[in-house]
Amino acid sequence: MTAADVGRMETLVIGVLVLWVLVALGVAVVLGRGIRLADTRARAARALTTADLPAEFQPGVSARR
Repeated sequence: MTAADVGRMETLVIGVLVLWVLVALGVAVVLGRGIRLADTRARAARALTTADLPAEFQPGVSARR
């Protein structure tokens, strides 16, 4: 392996690491916004009850006991 090949390999490794960091940062931002949105909704003035469901609501199979 020549010195030029080693330099290219180092550049490739560093580039891949930078790409992984950017992807991880993007995922963290998206998850953080989702969590913040869920926290905001959880602080609603009143909790939802079964009375808030529409009359035609049918629970799924997993909800039946």
